[in-house]
Amino acid sequence: MKKIYISADIEGIWGNSNPAYTMRGGAEYEEYRTNMINEVNLVISALFENGVEEIIVNDGHGNMDNLLPSRLDPRVSFVSSNGAYKPYGMMEGFDDSYDGVCFIGYHCRSNTAGIMAHTNWGAMIRNIKVDGMEMGEAGINARLAWEYGVPVILVSGDNLLKQQIEEELGKGFSYVETKKAINSQCALCCSWNTLMKRYQTEIPKALTHATMKKEVTSHSMEITFHHERNAAFASRMDNVIRIDNCTVRIEKDNYDALYRMMRFIIKTCNAFA
Repeated sequence: MKKIYISADIEGIWGNSNPAYTMRGGAEYEEYRTNMINEVNLVISALFENGVEEIIVNDGHGNMDNLLPSRLDPRVSFVSSNGAYKPYGMMEGFDDSYDGVCFIGYHCRSNTAGIMAHTNWGAMIRNIKVDGMEMGEAGINARLAWEYGVPVILVSGDNLLKQQIEEELGKGFSYVETKKAINSQCALCCSWNTLMKRYQTEIPKALTHATMKKEVTSHSMEITFHHERNAAFASRMDNVIRIDNCTVRIEKDNYDALYRMMRFIIKTCNAFA
């Protein structure tokens, strides 16, 4: 595999456990950001050491401006923007030119055990189902990669995420455990040296995972909000069907269009409702 896409989040990153510090303005935000940058650079270094020739990094957390360009490995390209203006959010800049995808620092889906578990916009979204199956961000994002024929080869996060990812993706990927969840805001983190060894062990395996065929098919998605007002607002958009007080449904002929519509609904509801 020569060209790899990295989508990085902050909650599943080594050392991070308190949601108060994951957003700008939190007392320890700069430490949490530093942990994210350091772990992404660790992954980048190991990928290059194992023969990868090109890497593109996309920051997928919050306003998506946590990975400072001056502190990223200078060999990588990266997506830079105001997160609200990313039509593909956590998967911005992705296309069928990649050989594999890495989800770094990901977390469990909403209302399940796991460090800072949530789905997309935790304060607003209760859950999301794709084709009838509830999914977290990894499952939702993976299906966009699959439509382009690109496999998810590596995921990292807490110990409870691995089981969820296997439910959503199957078992054709490598996994790096960054910490063990004691509860949603308390983690037992391995040593940094152990984390390095885990990546150094798993990344060579990850780069051997099989490629996939492109498969463009129709899909449906149900988005359940915490509050009725968000579903009422979203249902005013074209081709958005309200199916109960807090849930809307969208259907598209391909997953790419479904994914972009999901992003539009969530961002618009957050801004105006």
